[in-house]
Amino acid sequence: MTFIFSFGFIFLLYKISIDATSGFYIHYANYMASRTYLTVENNSANVAGSDNFAFESAKQVFESYKPEVMIKDFNGGISVNDPESTPNALYVGTVVDYSVPFSFSNLIGGRDPVYYKSESFLGREPTRAECLARVCKVMQDIGAECNTHITFFDNGC
Repeated sequence: MTFIFSFGFIFLLYKISIDATSGFYIHYANYMASRTYLTVENNSANVAGSDNFAFESAKQVFESYKPEVMIKDFNGGISVNDPESTPNALYVGTVVDYSVPFSFSNLIGGRDPVYYKSESFLGREPTRAECLARVCKVMQDIGAECNTHITFFDNGC
């Protein structure tokens, strides 16, 4: 009886360690996808015009890490908190939700799912269209036209 309990306990610890390693892998893939979402732009004239393009690029980066290889029957997916739907700019980035069974067997630990969430909020660089709109607004505030040649400190745009 002690042997069965010890053997089951070792398998349970093994499963937990595999899940932790898989979680680190998924979080790294999500981080790299979030970095892509942070920087990719398609030079759209619309302020929010690059968001979809950036998300599709981030999704490709996440899928290039092949999470289904690391986690058997990976059932998660990547989503995004874009600047338009998130009131706080600190929470702009990518999110991955997935679940895995707690244990290998119903006898030791059970097969109920454990839900994981990986969030990577790196913010988002302003697009060129946003920079243009900001600089134009400043120029209009001082009474100039947007098509005049004036040099401004543009806060990194």
